[in-house]
Amino acid sequence: MSDVPDFTINTNMHRAFTREVQRLSTALAAVDLSDSEAAAGLRRRYDFFSDTLHTHHQGEDRYLWPAALAQATPAEKVVLLAMESEHEDLQRVLGELDHGFGSLGPDSDTAALVASFQELALVLDGHCAHEERDGIPIVQKYVTKAQLKEFMSFTREQKDSIMVLPWVCDGATEQQQATTWGMLPGFVRLFVKPIATRKYTAFAMSCGV
Repeated sequence: MSDVPDFTINTNMHRAFTREVQRLSTALAAVDLSDSEAAAGLRRRYDFFSDTLHTHHQGEDRYLWPAALAQATPAEKVVLLAMESEHEDLQRVLGELDHGFGSLGPDSDTAALVASFQELALVLDGHCAHEERDGIPIVQKYVTKAQLKEFMSFTREQKDSIMVLPWVCDGATEQQQATTWGMLPGFVRLFVKPIATRKYTAFAMSCGV
């Protein structure tokens, strides 16, 4: 068995973040914000996305980059510090959206929020590509499976974390779905997958997105 940590789920989550930005942006452009139920549903959907993205990056900043930085070469440290800087850029744009969705309603500036989603998509796509190309190989070189397990344990502390895996699979390819669920031991998957999928499906229906 390889000692190199498997970051396939990380890549799959990146694809899910990208899909969700587009999904939310499209829904926002079409929703009638004078409909309080529709606005509340869209806000719940956004909150889940925002919480998931915040938790993912907080986990990387806390458990992955520092562990790799402690052993990295000078050139590798430049890449890892860039990861942290890119997270700050993402945090800035996400903060604008968090503020806007916090009071989502008839008086919201929909055009400005859609523009923020477009900016988020650009920053997120650039960061994910950079991380997958340059950052993850460095992390795999230095971060142990035990340290990766600590990162995964942290992400499971997120509210509604049980919905994350079916959310990652929503709109994913068959291979991405298989590798996402495949991260769970078989007996755990048999128990968790149907429960998590039902919960996420009900959540998506209640949000209308």
